[in-house]
Amino acid sequence: MDGSVNLNQLDRDIIFYLQNDGRTPFTFIAQELGVAEGTVRKRVSRLIEDGVIEIKAVVNPFMLGMNFVAVIGLDIEGDSPEEVVAKLAEAPQVRYIVVCAGVHDVMVEAIFSTNEELYMFLTQTLRQIPGIRNSKTSLVLKVCKESSSWNGWLGKDGGDGCRERI
Repeated sequence: MDGSVNLNQLDRDIIFYLQNDGRTPFTFIAQELGVAEGTVRKRVSRLIEDGVIEIKAVVNPFMLGMNFVAVIGLDIEGDSPEEVVAKLAEAPQVRYIVVCAGVHDVMVEAIFSTNEELYMFLTQTLRQIPGIRNSKTSLVLKVCKESSSWNGWLGKDGGDGCRERI
């Protein structure tokens, strides 16, 4: 088994409501879907336990004056990036780390309130992590789309999410 979870239509419909508003009352979802509130509660608990969904608050860093968002591509020495990733994960400025195939071995998104904080991160924090051979930094000038409501999993649309809810 590949670790994936099979969702039935009720699971998909529940997720649809929660993606629009994670605080949607289970009683409302149950009424809309014509099932018992306990059914929705149990399904949501299972979806959380299985790691299919998470329900949490997402902070907008720009609203808190954190106006320097950097996307950093890292080239790693050796065959394994795990030690570098572990060190990066400790940095409070880092909110996203992925290991990649392509131009860079690791991509990082980090958030700062000042240009000076970004400078210190690039010239001190990164340089103290063994295994980083090279880095290339891009500053985010404008966020055009940021969504936790990806719906490409819903069906046969090629994963692009370009269709109505099924």
